[in-house]
Amino acid sequence: MTDFDEIQNLVVAERMYRVSHRNKELAECYAPDANIHTSWQNGGVRSFVGKESVESQKTLPIVNRCNPPLIHINQTADRAVVRYPMTTTRELMVNGKEAVLTSFMLLVERIEKINGEWKIVDMISINEYDTLAPAIPGVDLKINPDDVKGLRESYRWLAYTRMLAGGQISQDLEGTDRPESVQKIYDEANAWLNCK
Repeated sequence: MTDFDEIQNLVVAERMYRVSHRNKELAECYAPDANIHTSWQNGGVRSFVGKESVESQKTLPIVNRCNPPLIHINQTADRAVVRYPMTTTRELMVNGKEAVLTSFMLLVERIEKINGEWKIVDMISINEYDTLAPAIPGVDLKINPDDVKGLRESYRWLAYTRMLAGGQISQDLEGTDRPESVQKIYDEANAWLNCK
């Protein structure tokens, strides 16, 4: 396989292993000292693999659907930056009712060839937009509009369901409603890609 093919397979496999709880294979997608930045944690492989955010329930389905990744490989073919648009759909409970949360995100991944194998060394999730609907059409989720006032548009319903489940979520996560911050992520990733 070409480097491009190997990188594409890596990022697709990482997402598939994540939602199917194949933790051994998931861990192997990352360098041992990788950094992973999500809505619920910032840390290394141990703080991510096999762990879930508070609103997630393993008994309820979660599905990732990914678009083709945009892959940039440096001239020496030892580093790559991937922008990976994806959609995560999960069932969860909202005020005692089954609901479906759909999150649209962009993963920005730094990938490096280590001992001849491509590994993810850094991944950050950029929130784009999300929706929340009853799993059974017509069911009232009993959402008080005041409870979502002030929540950011790029991840309003993720924040709402996280807090409803008793968790916490920062209002300073990366999101497309703060384009300057997103551009900084791109600029830093490109600088890393092209550094000698």
